[in-house]
Amino acid sequence: MEVLPVIPKRFKFARGVTWLFLALSMLLLVYTYYRAEFIYDGKGYEKYFKYYVISLAGVLFWGTVLWLKDEIKLKITMASTSLVVGIYLVEITLHFLVLSSQPTYAEIAAELAAKEGNEFDMRTKLQVVKDMRREGVDAFPLFHPDLVIATNGVPGSKPLFPLSGISNKYLVSCNESGKYAVNLSDRFGFNNPDSEWDSPKTEWLFVGDSFTYGACVQPGEEIPAQVRIMTGENVLNLGMHGSGPLSELAVLQEYAKPRQPKKVIWVYFPNDSVNLTEEISAPLLMSYLQEEFSQRLIHRQTEIDNRLKKFIMEATVKYEKKLELGKVYREKHPYLLETKILRLGHIREQIGFDRLRNRALGYPKEVMNPLFSEILTKARDRVASWGGKLYFVYLPTGNRYLKDTRSSDLPWNPSEIIGVAKNLNIPVIDIHQEVFANHPDPFSLYPLRIGTHLNAGGYSEVAKAIVLGVTGEQKSRKTIDEGD
Repeated sequence: MEVLPVIPKRFKFARGVTWLFLALSMLLLVYTYYRAEFIYDGKGYEKYFKYYVISLAGVLFWGTVLWLKDEIKLKITMASTSLVVGIYLVEITLHFLVLSSQPTYAEIAAELAAKEGNEFDMRTKLQVVKDMRREGVDAFPLFHPDLVIATNGVPGSKPLFPLSGISNKYLVSCNESGKYAVNLSDRFGFNNPDSEWDSPKTEWLFVGDSFTYGACVQPGEEIPAQVRIMTGENVLNLGMHGSGPLSELAVLQEYAKPRQPKKVIWVYFPNDSVNLTEEISAPLLMSYLQEEFSQRLIHRQTEIDNRLKKFIMEATVKYEKKLELGKVYREKHPYLLETKILRLGHIREQIGFDRLRNRALGYPKEVMNPLFSEILTKARDRVASWGGKLYFVYLPTGNRYLKDTRSSDLPWNPSEIIGVAKNLNIPVIDIHQEVFANHPDPFSLYPLRIGTHLNAGGYSEVAKAIVLGVTGEQKSRKTIDEGD
């Protein structure tokens, strides 16, 4: 009887580790393919190029190691294991250093506000809502339509995808300057004086996301409100936090079509491309590509209010429980909660890994979904069908003006997006060119110079550029300023 040779445990260990690294490399390759080809619809190649290289190199390397002699295999696996353990020890150390030294946005903002002699409200949005309710104010957190994309609308017996918030209630949105933005919603849950809907005709109508809604500023300081003041004409603001191109097309069908506004202002912000990638997974939103599809939302506000109240209440309870569970978990396992550690997020930030390829080849272009052109075409034609005109406003991201990103190679690709609108013969107002390009201090237009959204002054400058761009009158900016 032949006796099989006994394989030393150290060689078994080496083989097991080799298979483990090979399996992880293959898993990374599959995940990269899934993200690039399915999540980003084949448009994420540039973003995931380095991960393709790393995963393929890993598969080839560890596949080769499998065929090497056990002694060599052991040396390679020991060195690799030691390297991986060392890297993660560094990552965990960096994580704790960041936790102990890195202040939150609110802490940074509060310090900056204090230097200006102002206070910064450190409460959370939910705390603000609770405090207002204790004072007898019927307040709610602002609903974002993108919160129900995954479920194709709010739960209920009938399909319903709301495009606005709860009507006639005080809605709490965000705080970037020191004071929470709280507005009284109109009869359809948008950020307008309700009397705007009583006007026999609508001259201006805005669609867009949080920038259009008026994120983080006080009522009357948002772009549509300032256009209303400058022109003295009827202006409807149908912008909502989290809206993307499909939601905005839906808003035109549900709320703009009955009003038939003369001027429709489509405000585009670069993250709309990400929003669209998510929106296409919601069948109800995709239905708005059909010419006559409608949920008849303008006639269902009572139903919308009731279902949104229930949804928000249930979501609030779940969120508070999650926060409490997270707090307890962090106390017991402060580092395990952070998936950032698994992805070596702190080390990548320190070495600039996500920008290594960018420095050599330029920043990755904005992901451009081909559906965007179709959506914009339908928006243009539907507005034209009632005698109105669509205008496309490109609003740049604030990161564009940071010193380390101020170049022709940007994370976003404005020329491609603007080119789509121009090719469709839609008038374009490029806010970068009209406001920021020649501004002596672009960051003065952001709350405390660090905010994501614009401050009241920033919104005012955008509103002036829009009025000048739309009216086509040879007015100077000084003329509009004097008319405010």
